Amino acid sequence: MTAKSIAMLAAAAMSIAGWSQSLPQDRFVITADQVARAVSSGGIEVTAEQVSLLANVVSTEPSPVLDVLSAMPLNNRWSGGNSGSHSYVKLACHIPGECLPFYAVVSWPTEPQGRTTITSNTFIAASKPNAAISMRAGAHAILVMDDGRAHIQIAVISLENGIVGHNIRVATPDHKQTYVAEVANEILLRKSF
Repeated sequence: MTAKSIAMLAAAAMSIAGWSQSLPQDRFVITADQVARAVSSGGIEVTAEQVSLLANVVSTEPSPVLDVLSAMPLNNRWSGGNSGSHSYVKLACHIPGECLPFYAVVSWPTEPQGRTTITSNTFIAASKPNAAISMRAGAHAILVMDDGRAHIQIAVISLENGIVGHNIRVATPDHKQTYVAEVANEILLRKSF
């Protein structure tokens, strides 16, 4: 063997060893059990077996608090796993920056007569956070952008409903610029740049 081929084999062996290592210490996998607990906190009992994660999701915290943002019935568009009715559920970490928003599929069991025990509409109503909506769509507000050296205030109009601590889309009154900003209260949003 030549020195060149030995070097290539050594590089290949090191890269294979690197692939087999687990996630870095500062990333933690979000499990189906954590998603089931978040959905169950809305008032409807769900087990980890009823949850299918669509991708591997990681967090910067070992046990982040998850919020259910929305749910949409899948009707007959889901062919994976459990029988019954299914909902496409959007979740995110309660503290922005701990994880990216992600989707999961929740399966609702069917009764012997073929009816779904829990309808998707019931789930959507029960999964809404108890927090009151702080900023309504169409509300006029002030967007404060700050980076330590500059401080900018812009008049904006909310494009979606939002609660304190969550990010929503807003636009300038002429709708030429749109931004995603965190709701601070009913008339103030914050964004860094």
